[in-house]
Amino acid sequence: MMRLLAGLLLALAIAAPALAADGPVRLTLDGRPIDRQGGSAVTHGGVVYGDLLDLVKSFDGLLTYHGPSVEVTLNGKTVRFTRGSRTAQLGEEAVTMRGAPFLRQGEMFVPLDFFVTKVAGAKLRVNPARTRANIYVNANPLS
Repeated sequence: MMRLLAGLLLALAIAAPALAADGPVRLTLDGRPIDRQGGSAVTHGGVVYGDLLDLVKSFDGLLTYHGPSVEVTLNGKTVRFTRGSRTAQLGEEAVTMRGAPFLRQGEMFVPLDFFVTKVAGAKLRVNPARTRANIYVNANPLS
């Protein structure tokens, strides 16, 4: 009986997918680090996320908290992110993002590609290993 139970537990452990821990991503804006100490970007569930507060500061936007939601105004656009929801409200349009915003050490993290391209109107390049992300506003991403 014990052997059967041990075998069953081993089979379940092998079959169950391992949850990957968040991984750090080095984030730059036009070649300069956004946060010299790190922590402004992470991979989470295979998606690269950015710390919303750091991103809004970097683009000189306005951030307003509304309970589980955060509203960002930047470049004449307003977007509302809700923790745990893959749907962002961009102006009058509901847009589905790659992943849902989440809290990490008290800060909201949002999918980086959505924020950079749809909200900030900039370009983003992420290396294949998802360990480095470069935001381009005034620099050529091909250089």
